[in-house]
Amino acid sequence: NEFVKTPPKSRVVDLEKIPRPAWDLFPIHEYMINKFSYGVDRGRSLPVMATRGCPFSCTFCSSPQMWGTRYYMRSPMDMANEIEELYHTYQIRNFDFYDLTAIIKKEWIIDFCKELVKRNLDITWQIPAGTRSEAIDEEVADWLYKSGCRNITYAPESGSPQTLKLIKKKVKLENMLRSIAASNVKGLNIKLNMMIGFPDERHFNVWETTWFLVKASWAGAHDALPSIFSPYPGSELFERLCAEK
Repeated sequence: NEFVKTPPKSRVVDLEKIPRPAWDLFPIHEYMINKFSYGVDRGRSLPVMATRGCPFSCTFCSSPQMWGTRYYMRSPMDMANEIEELYHTYQIRNFDFYDLTAIIKKEWIIDFCKELVKRNLDITWQIPAGTRSEAIDEEVADWLYKSGCRNITYAPESGSPQTLKLIKKKVKLENMLRSIAASNVKGLNIKLNMMIGFPDERHFNVWETTWFLVKASWAGAHDALPSIFSPYPGSELFERLCAEK
């Protein structure tokens, strides 16, 4: 099968110029009563996005080919404005962040949390899609909880240093364990996204991943989603596997 690729368009740099979702055109009531939500069920929920793109180039992900590796963030103020509008207009009480990589810069996430705290909204929010751990220490985890964040998903993908290198997943597992411990201390519910079955992976690498899950549990992780690798069209690994037939 051939995949048709449309010519690239110029990127929208100022995300705040993009119109917000026209939720008035959606059957919101049907979504609510059927509990259509990506994250943990915490009541009336809608998805939001604070960023676009991801600055990393994991070989299993189609984002580098889809978006490039440029990363754009909305301002903390604009993000909080959208949440407050949905809170009042649709009585939304929980927000699921669908970002590819929601947290990268410590200063941004603290400013955003402080803005939510200042508005004194009775909400929860969560990051079910997975995010980086580098910016999340005890200070950040404390602000996450204060602002209403209750569920956070880390995405180490593998507990094997060799596999991580092969899939170009730039993560230091010991640093992630420290971040997990910090989030646990501050009361966050922690989930891990993991994958097995990568090309070139061996049984030993899977056992390394299993051992990492044990250590993550000791550090405070509550839940894990072990998935089987699937080659996404457009990803580096997909192209490689097609070339190798």
